[in-house]
Amino acid sequence: MKIKRYDLPKIIKKDFLLHGKIHLILLMIITLSASCVVVTVYETRLLIAQEEYLIIEKKKK
Repeated sequence: MKIKRYDLPKIIKKDFLLHGKIHLILLMIITLSASCVVVTVYETRLLIAQEEYLIIEKKKK
């Protein structure tokens, strides 16, 4: 008796492409949005640190 094996990644991919296009699009949008939030927070922290440095330099003069 031969055991039938399934290619699970292939089955999941086929299922997503047939029935989950909206879910894939939403997943990509959420990932992109989260990445933008991380970049924005990082840039904001850099600007705040630079502002504090400039304030300290101004007080030294």
